[in-house]
Amino acid sequence: MTTRAVLFDFGGTLYDYASLEAGDRECMLALARWAGITAEEADIRRAYRESLRRVFYVYLPRRFYFHRDLFRAAAAGMLEAFDVTPDDDHLRRYREMQWASHRRDFVLRDGVVDTLQALRARGLHIGMVSNIDDDQLEHLIEVAGLREHFDSLLSSEAAAACKPDPAIFAEALRRARCAPHEALFVGDTLAQDVAGANQAGMRSVLLWHRDDKPPPAGEVTPHHLIRRIPELLDLAR
Repeated sequence: MTTRAVLFDFGGTLYDYASLEAGDRECMLALARWAGITAEEADIRRAYRESLRRVFYVYLPRRFYFHRDLFRAAAAGMLEAFDVTPDDDHLRRYREMQWASHRRDFVLRDGVVDTLQALRARGLHIGMVSNIDDDQLEHLIEVAGLREHFDSLLSSEAAAACKPDPAIFAEALRRARCAPHEALFVGDTLAQDVAGANQAGMRSVLLWHRDDKPPPAGEVTPHHLIRRIPELLDLAR
C-alpha cells in the first residue's frame, strides 16, 4: 500500500510528558504560594489532580475547546479547593513560568529528528496534528526545534475541532493532499489518536512506549503498534 504522508500527534508521541513534570510541579507550587496557600506540596498536587480530572470530563465531550481554558480552569479549581479566589495576575504568571520551564526541560523522544529527516527524504508529506491551541503549538515547536522538519502543522484551534472529531483529520488530509488510506497517523492515545484516525480511514499507528505492560484491549484497535519512533521507517516503506 502506497504511503504519501505520515501525520503525527505531538505531546506524548514526539516527546514524553514526564520530561516536563518536574517543572510543572514547581510552577503549581509557586502558584499556590503566591495565593498564600501554606499546605504541603503533596496536598497541593493532589488538589490539582482532582481539579484537572473534574475539568477534563467536563471538556471531553465537547467537539472543540481551547486548551488554555481547560488548564486555567484546572489551576483555578486547585486554588478554590483551599478556599482561595483565583487571581488573574497569578494565573498569568503561572502560565509564563510554565513556558519558561518548558524551554529548560523539553526533550524529544529518541530518534525523532533522524526519523523525520529520513521520512522527508523519501518525499513523504510530514504533518503534525495536535490537540493544543495555536500559541502553545508555536511555543513548543520553537522549543523543540522541529519546524523545519514538518510540511504542515495543525492545531485544534486552527481546525476548530479536537481529536477524535473527524474535522481535524479531514483538514490534516487536505493539507497533505492525499487520500485517507495513503496516510499513516501516529499517536499515543487510543481514544483520541487511534479512534479518530481509524474513523477517518487512515492507517493508525499506536506508539506504546511502556515495556511493563501491553496496551489495553478494547473496541479501538490500531492497525500498527510501535514502541520506538524509528520503527516507523519500516512501516512507511
